Order: sequence, then structure tokens, then C-alpha cells
Amino acid sequence: MNTGVLKRYNLALPEELFNEVQQIADKEHITVLEVLRRFIKLGLLVSKTLDDPHSDLYIREGNNERKVIVL
Repeated sequence: MNTGVLKRYNLALPEELFNEVQQIADKEHITVLEVLRRFIKLGLLVSKTLDDPHSDLYIREGNNERKVIVL
């Protein structure tokens, strides 16, 4: 999927949201940009999964499992 062409998008985030992303970047020792790229890739995967009528998306936390439904 990497065509070598980069597209730019100027993104403004509320300070609280940016701080949460910054905390993740600091914890993972990566840049905020890399965190946002990972989030976008995960979002695309979720979108594709939810578009497939034969697929479901679940989140498991310990012994608890819940189906993700996006409205």
C-alpha cells in the first residue's frame, strides 16, 4: 500500500486528547505522529471488519468479552 507519495493533513486536537496521545507516545518511546498512524491503521481495520456482514469485532479484557458496535 505504500506508494511513496505522502499526503499532508493539518490536524488540530483538543489539548486533553493531544495529552493522551502524547502519553502513549512517551510510554512506547515513539513519536505522536507514529501513534496517530497506528490509530489510523487500526481504524481502517475496524472499518473494514464492520463493513463485512460475516465479521464481528470483539474486545476481550481478561475473562470479559464484548462485541464492538459502531453506530
